Amino acid sequence: DGLPILHWFDDRIAAELRLWDAIDQQYLAPFLYFGIHDGLDLRDIPWRRGRGYETEALTNRYTSSDAWARLVVKQLLKHADVDSMRCLGFCVSIEHAQFMERHFNHHGIRSVAIWGNSARVEREAALRDLAAGEVRVVFSVDLFNEGVDVPAVDTVLMLRPTESPTLFLQQLGRGLRK
Repeated sequence: DGLPILHWFDDRIAAELRLWDAIDQQYLAPFLYFGIHDGLDLRDIPWRRGRGYETEALTNRYTSSDAWARLVVKQLLKHADVDSMRCLGFCVSIEHAQFMERHFNHHGIRSVAIWGNSARVEREAALRDLAAGEVRVVFSVDLFNEGVDVPAVDTVLMLRPTESPTLFLQQLGRGLRK
């Protein structure tokens, strides 16, 4: 919710655990990270300090053709076992999540898209189907960043830019649960 919590702890950090230390101590699963250059030029997308890229323009860039989505599928097939993976894909917007859902389903990778305003029953069904292997990818918008544990997830697709190291680690962390 963006509200500070430090005052609840006398303005002191009681403990700190870095990602690599958590992996070494076996609290989190080790991982492989593939940073794939997608060739998209975002320099002309409006940027707002403190808010990041303008969502509509960014959505249009990602969904204006199938070429980018085809690259995502190609790289996923190269680096993951799509027949057994349980994947969360973090998207820019609802339109982007729905676009990716359609594209992946078209390529035989069973997927669903959910977002903050999706009915609770839809969100629960998506995670249940993911855990059961009935769905391979759940594309989401503004969900699963923090405060949720989805231990079935073994693959994460970062399909949106972020300037926030905290958001990046929260999303990465969805795939590191043991």
